[in-house]
Amino acid sequence: MEHAVIFWIFIAIVMGVVEGATMALVSIWFCIGAIAAALCALITESVFVQCLIFVVVTALTLALTRPLSKKLLKKEFTPTNADRIINQEGIVTETINPIEGPGQINVGGQIWSAKGEGSDIIEKGSIVKVIKIKGVYAIVQPKKEEK
Repeated sequence: MEHAVIFWIFIAIVMGVVEGATMALVSIWFCIGAIAAALCALITESVFVQCLIFVVVTALTLALTRPLSKKLLKKEFTPTNADRIINQEGIVTETINPIEGPGQINVGGQIWSAKGEGSDIIEKGSIVKVIKIKGVYAIVQPKKEEK
């Protein structure tokens, strides 16, 4: 019986260390289940019952606390002022060539590194529309000519 208690305490410590290292609430439930199994090992020598307690307690704590932990750990999107150039028009100041690399555009008086949405080359002096920001690049498409 003593070996089983030591085993479950060891599992709880390992899961606690893993939880401390990740800080993402991924193994805390196993730690709680192992503590419950260690307490069970003090009462019974049945490995089946200990494992059953471990699984049931782990599943219950996971089911009861996971929605709360997801809500608490939810990272909210914080828009930046870079988003303001989306849907704005700009002028290509350096040719945008998907083979040779990104070009540059001038949008609202600011110079941005830019990539085209497709595989077309966009020549210097062309008017483009910013459709999204991806990393440090403005993703653009040539402005459609109005008829």
